[in-house]
Amino acid sequence: MALDLSQAQAPTPAPARTEKHASAIQFVGELGRIDAVPWKNEGGQTRELCVEPPQSDFAGFLWRVSVADVGADGAFSTFNGIDRTIVLLEGGGFGMYTDGERVHDLAECFVPHEFPGEQAISVQLHGAPTLDFNLMVRRERASGQVLVLREQNSRCLPADTALLYVARGAACLSDESGLQQALRCGEFARLRDGRGARLPDLLCTPGSVVLAVCIRPNPEGTQS
Repeated sequence: MALDLSQAQAPTPAPARTEKHASAIQFVGELGRIDAVPWKNEGGQTRELCVEPPQSDFAGFLWRVSVADVGADGAFSTFNGIDRTIVLLEGGGFGMYTDGERVHDLAECFVPHEFPGEQAISVQLHGAPTLDFNLMVRRERASGQVLVLREQNSRCLPADTALLYVARGAACLSDESGLQQALRCGEFARLRDGRGARLPDLLCTPGSVVLAVCIRPNPEGTQS
């Protein structure tokens, strides 16, 4: 079961309501509008939310985010030089094994798990198929993290926030001028570099969960 991604339908740009509003959000997309593509062994499907630089292949990406279906037991692909983070969104979860020994139990939703892409991982489902959020980062050039934001900690975004995905409920991005971009469950926003312009505030409705992808480029192109 290889978690290999191929080119998926690109998200549509967000409407430029004002010059200031457009500078904070590159585009808004919806998981349900991205074409699902099969893994190489056709054991599941995946949808690519974002890849940087755009249109990059496996040899050239800095980071990429996808949502994948895991519908059967099997092996993950290995990715040399890549740090990975996986987050269970829906389903029964699965055990992660290396050489027959369980190294992690992905059983609770919205709890990120980080592991090196070189690690040989096979999974055994606990029952129902799963839907999983995935971040891959090329470690010699950057580091990445998936933060779980809820109502109580969702106001001011870290300056290195690159993408937001609404995993449950609904949220809203609000800039200094009061302009707002609503986001429903399954929608995501690609944000511009917050170090050059102030990022909008994130407002979560009660019970909502938003996954924030934070990317920190390594200044000298090596792992810090």
